[in-house]
Amino acid sequence: MIKVIIVEDEMLVRIGLKNSIEWSKLGMEVIADFSNGQAAWDFYQQARPDLVLTDIRMPNMDGMELISRIRENDAETKIIILTAYEEFDWVHKAIRFGVTDYILKFKMSIDEMEKVLQKVQAELQTKSVRTSAEPQHDQLNAINLKENAMKDYLSYGRYSDAEFAVITKELHFRLQPERLILCVMAIDNFKQMENKFKDSHGNLIRFSILNMMSELLAGYNRGEVIYERDEKYILAFSFQDIVSESNIYQQLQDILSHISSVIKTYLNASVIFGISSINNGYSALKQMYVECLRMLDLRFVLGNVTYIRSDLMGADRISKNVAAKLDKMIREREPFNDRYFKEIEAGIQSLGQLERISRQDIQVVIIRWIHWPTVNLNIYADDISSMALDYAGRIHQSTTLDETIAIFTQYLLEVQYYHERKRAISKEIAEAIKYIQAHYDQDLSLQQLADQVKMNPSYLSRLFKRHLETSFIEYLNAYRIDMAKNMLMNTHLKSYEIAAKTGYKDDSYFSRIFKRVTGMRPHEFRKQWFVDSREDRENDADDETVQ
Repeated sequence: MIKVIIVEDEMLVRIGLKNSIEWSKLGMEVIADFSNGQAAWDFYQQARPDLVLTDIRMPNMDGMELISRIRENDAETKIIILTAYEEFDWVHKAIRFGVTDYILKFKMSIDEMEKVLQKVQAELQTKSVRTSAEPQHDQLNAINLKENAMKDYLSYGRYSDAEFAVITKELHFRLQPERLILCVMAIDNFKQMENKFKDSHGNLIRFSILNMMSELLAGYNRGEVIYERDEKYILAFSFQDIVSESNIYQQLQDILSHISSVIKTYLNASVIFGISSINNGYSALKQMYVECLRMLDLRFVLGNVTYIRSDLMGADRISKNVAAKLDKMIREREPFNDRYFKEIEAGIQSLGQLERISRQDIQVVIIRWIHWPTVNLNIYADDISSMALDYAGRIHQSTTLDETIAIFTQYLLEVQYYHERKRAISKEIAEAIKYIQAHYDQDLSLQQLADQVKMNPSYLSRLFKRHLETSFIEYLNAYRIDMAKNMLMNTHLKSYEIAAKTGYKDDSYFSRIFKRVTGMRPHEFRKQWFVDSREDRENDADDETVQ
């Protein structure tokens, strides 16, 4: 049984974690919980748990000091950070100490928390199998030892360059420090692959790929394969025996083509390779790893390609190509409104000026364009906001820039169609709308609005129905929620702060209205469509770790 301790000064969070997760199902047992780091450290020295879940900000001894003390004495204990949205700078720092993962307090579901814990469970079980393995598992042992050494060097900085060089010799790495190239291989449609093989933890896929690739690289007597996480694998090569760079890249492509063919044949999966520049010295590996991840990110811009080489991809050229494609889009399908056109044009210019451009950069800008009409223009169709959410979701799921542009072009057509169908409204309703948009953040009733426009409330209500095909309260809520979406997209304000700024005195009522209008809670909206998605945070954390 995996021994777990929880360190969290908020009692409700601590008790909730203990009682809401089926620990026994995960092969785990919570042996103790503490409200501060000092008490946890005292207990840790005696009990030596396998897994520590710890908050960052606590009295007596904070989580960073606790993590630091644990790592000074032990590199094996798994550590998971319990964090809130505002604390990601602390998480980045904690990752340098070898933190395994993090759990978002108040935001993650029980299922999401259990998935994080399942990864730790799998890692601990793998370690257990390794340490107790029989001689026939020597090949798997060698793969795991090399994997741990490479990860410890690349991600956690536990070895100096000289120490890592010694380890590569001790573990018989097929690697020399001259003419190094690093590749990161990513499996396309990995989730579908997991479902196909009924491999929810990815272990079957992982071991199959590692065994196939290790055997293949042994045949070339060159290179090592390291499991990174989920769909990603690191391939490290050295070509100390080849002088010509063109010959190096040709042999590398032969090897990668062979790998791609084998995975296609046996697993019916396609792969993509992000390839670094050629460098000398193990100290260059960390930067080469970052290069590879950036190359993988360019798949979104470049479309259906298999090999993306760092030496062929000038960052400024990519940004300018993206801007050119988007500029061509709006010239062919010009937005119906001058302000909207200028908003899109400004976004294109900002993307073209980026030194490095990513899928996230592009999608965030385009999703903001999608929500812009609902926030800034008087478009009164009942379902314009839900249409915007639907298109934002499609943008978020798109896999190439061309697909993204096609989706946004279709959105422009639909918005223009709704705009053209918009009914002419009376002077009284126009005045009422103007007042709502200026005072939506205040306590506003139909009677107050009627007094402002000098009209009978019942008659005003009928005018809303006739001209806008909605009621006063529905229009007010829709406008407030559009303002709230804008704040969720562009600020780090908390839900209750946004509620107050949009005229809702009660945060829970605001959350219910938000879900009724959009189909999701405020934190789900922020998490699903924008920069705060977990996948983006993890990628950012990886980049931060290896630099």
